[in-house]
Amino acid sequence: MRFGLALAAVFLATSLSAQEPAEQEQAAPEVTRAVLATGVQDREPVGVAETFPMDVGTLYFYTVFEGDFPEQTVRHVWLREGEEVGRVELRARGPRWRTWSTKAIPSDWTGPWTVQVQDAQGNVLASREFTVGM
Repeated sequence: MRFGLALAAVFLATSLSAQEPAEQEQAAPEVTRAVLATGVQDREPVGVAETFPMDVGTLYFYTVFEGDFPEQTVRHVWLREGEEVGRVELRARGPRWRTWSTKAIPSDWTGPWTVQVQDAQGNVLASREFTVGM
């Protein structure tokens, strides 16, 4: 009888602990800054703009996250005329984290662009629109 009760207690404890991560929601980071730039120097964006020449070469999407959140994966999703052309997974952790991704921009890829900041589940936390070659 004692063995059966001990086994049941172990099973119950294992079942409860297996459910805890699924039931706990991760705190979402707040995006406090999201800008497009032509570079990053000393961990700060330079050449911040919303319109870039067709020969820009490479752009940087610089993002700052703040809040009380555990380390987690975030994404920068680059869209050209609504079509995904790049996806970069990054990590972030509170209380303040800055990170950036880059995208090589071919000179014939002019027009409207969007970059989204997404959490691991694909929820859009922020987005920025910009134009190349206009």
